[in-house]
Amino acid sequence: MNFNHKNLLELFDSSQKSFIIPVYQRAYAWEQREWKTFLEDIIEQVEGDNNYFFGNILLETIKKGVQYEIIDGQQRLTTLTIFMRSLFTVLKEREEGGEDLHLSLAEKERIFLKDGGNKKLRPVTYDMACYDALIMDGKKSFETSTASQKRIKGAKVYFIRELQGKSTNTLINILEKLESTEITSIELIGKKDAALMFELQNNRGKDLTNMEKLKSYFMYQMYVYSKPEETETNIEHVSNIFKLIYHLISDISRINEDSILIYHCNAYIKGYAYRTIEDIKEVFRKSGNKVKWIIDFIEELHTSFSNIKRMELCRDKYLKRLYKLKIPVFVYAFLIKGYKHFGNDDIKLSKMFHIMEVLVFRYYLINSRADIVARLNEVLLGFDGDVDALKTALKNKLNESWYWGDTKMRNTLDEWMYDNSVLNYLLWRYEASIQRKGYVVGSLKLENEQIEHISPQVPPNQLVACGYEVDEKGEYSDEFKRDYLNCLGNLMLISGSHNASIGNRPFKEKLESYKGNPLLNQQAEIKSYISGTADEPVWDTEAIDRRHKVILNFAAKKWSFDNIK
Repeated sequence: MNFNHKNLLELFDSSQKSFIIPVYQRAYAWEQREWKTFLEDIIEQVEGDNNYFFGNILLETIKKGVQYEIIDGQQRLTTLTIFMRSLFTVLKEREEGGEDLHLSLAEKERIFLKDGGNKKLRPVTYDMACYDALIMDGKKSFETSTASQKRIKGAKVYFIRELQGKSTNTLINILEKLESTEITSIELIGKKDAALMFELQNNRGKDLTNMEKLKSYFMYQMYVYSKPEETETNIEHVSNIFKLIYHLISDISRINEDSILIYHCNAYIKGYAYRTIEDIKEVFRKSGNKVKWIIDFIEELHTSFSNIKRMELCRDKYLKRLYKLKIPVFVYAFLIKGYKHFGNDDIKLSKMFHIMEVLVFRYYLINSRADIVARLNEVLLGFDGDVDALKTALKNKLNESWYWGDTKMRNTLDEWMYDNSVLNYLLWRYEASIQRKGYVVGSLKLENEQIEHISPQVPPNQLVACGYEVDEKGEYSDEFKRDYLNCLGNLMLISGSHNASIGNRPFKEKLESYKGNPLLNQQAEIKSYISGTADEPVWDTEAIDRRHKVILNFAAKKWSFDNIK
C-alpha cells in the first residue's frame, strides 16, 4: 500500500496514465447539489490564500504508472474532468472572441482529458460512449439513455452556464488553483488490499448506497473467511458478480438498486420483517459455511436484478394493468419469487400477474388502515412456486382478515366511490368489457380525463323538467346525496372539455351530448338505463340503481380470485 502526496497536475500529467472506474462500482451519481458545492469550494479557494485539498482517492494498481482502477473517489474525479471540459469550453469561446489567454488550451486538454489515443478517465462501460462524446471529445450533444448519462450531460450544462458568468481572469485563476490542488492517492496492490480498504471506507460515514455497503462488506468477509490460497479468487468473484449487477442497474428504469435489494431480502431474508443490511449481516453471521453463503446470496441477488430487467421488458396484459394501478412495494417480493420459480413459463407468469392485479385492486380500493403487509407475510414465506396454491392462500388470507375479503370489497364498491383511487381504472376496465368486439380500448385516451357525475353535484336552477330527482326547491334529498350522487351508477369517464361543456345542464341536454360522443360506450349506453320517456328522459334513483348494479357486479366478478383461470 503506497501513499502519494501530489497536486492534480502531477496526478494527471502523464501521456500514458489512465484511471478506470470498474463496472462493479456505481456509475456517476452526483447531481446539482453536489455540483454546486464543488464549484463553490473552488471559488472560495480562489478568493482565499489557502491551498486547496482535494482529499484522498483509493486506487488499485493495474500497471504501475500507467493504469489504475478507482476504488474510492470516482465521483470527485469524474466531476473534475467534467468541470475541466466545461472550463475549457468557456475559455475557448473567449479565445475565439479575440481574447488572449496566455495559455495553450490544447496542452491543458492533453493533460487532464486526452493525450492522443489515451483517455485519462474511463467511466463504467455502459456510460463510456456518452462520456467520450461530451467530455473527451467536447461535443455539444449526445442522446442519453441512462440516469448516469443524464447526470454527466447535466453537470456539463450546469458548469458551463455558471462559468459563463465569470470573468476570463477568474476562469484562469480557477484553472491554476485546480492544477496546484493537493491530493493524496493511496495505491493498493491486489484485491485483498482493496477488500480491506472497502470496509474501512464504509466506516468513515461516506454517503454510499446500501448496495455499495453490502458489496464492500462481502468483499471484506471474503478476506476474513477464505482460505489463504483462495482469498484473491473469492474476492474477485464477488466483484465480478457485482459488476454484472451494476451493468443490469443501468438498464432498469422503474426501480432503483436499493429498492430491488429490499424486495430481494423481503423474498429471501426475514420476509417483510427485513429492514436494513444489518438483517443480512445477522443471518450471515449465523450461517455455517460463510464463503458459500456469500456466493449463494450474491448469485441469487444477481438473478433478482436480472429478472427485474426481464419484467420491465415483459408485455403481459396483467402486468401492464399492475403498472396502471401502480405496484405497491410489498408486491415485488412475490414477483421476484415467481420469476425465480417459473420465469420461463409465460402462462404461469401471466397468472401470477393476474393474481397480483386482483390483490392490488382490492388493496387500493378498500384503503384500510389495517396492516395488509403483516397478513401477507405468511403467504409470501410459504410461496415456493405453486401459483395455484398462491391464489388459494391469498384468497383465504384476505377473506380471513375481512378487511380485503369478498364481502368487504363488494360493500366498498356499493358505497361512495367518487375520489376512490381505483375509480378511473375500474371504469376503463368496464369500458373494455362493453366495447364492440375487436375494439382495442387500451389504445384510447381521454384528453384531461375526468369523472362525470351524470346527476350533477349541483342540480340546475331550472325547477321544471331538469330530468333529475329533485324536490320542489330543486334540491337533492339527504338520502340521494348520501347513497346515490357519488356511487358507481352515477359516475362515468369523460374528457375535461366535454365535462366543462355540459356542466349541470338538464339531463336531456346531457343525454344528447353523450349520444353525440361515440368514443366511449359507457356514454352511449346511458340511454338504456333512463327512466321517463324518449322525449322526457329522467335520471333518477331507479336509473342509477340499474346502472349501479351492472357495474358493481362487473367489478365484483372481475376482481374475484375465482375469476382467475
